[in-house]
Amino acid sequence: MICESCHKAEATCFVHTIADGLSQSRNLCSECHEGGSSEARDFSAALREARCQYCGGQPCTGGTDTFAMMLGEQKLKFMCMPCWMEHNRYIQQQLQRDASELSQHEQLSLIRKINGDADAHMKQWVLDGGSR
Repeated sequence: MICESCHKAEATCFVHTIADGLSQSRNLCSECHEGGSSEARDFSAALREARCQYCGGQPCTGGTDTFAMMLGEQKLKFMCMPCWMEHNRYIQQQLQRDASELSQHEQLSLIRKINGDADAHMKQWVLDGGSR
């Protein structure tokens, strides 16, 4: 796939943004991505140095931590494939609880708890040899 900006290089950065309820996806080469904004340069630098936040392995996924964002925090999260799969499985299992009767404040408290529990679960899972 060719970069949507320069129309020359191979697109290696797949950027998805949501602003004011509008969703936009762009396929960019690393040079156009980094030239787009200081946030993109910061993200690219973080990605180059990134390690899985749980086991220290090579990350296959990363970006804005969605749960942290819901709680008003802006942070990045990177994970290798085994840790991502276990983290996703754990979160899905925890979210099966019906939260429709909870107030917004109670829902945010539940998300905060699930996020903290998921981090603790992942640390123990790695210690138990789960990421191998």
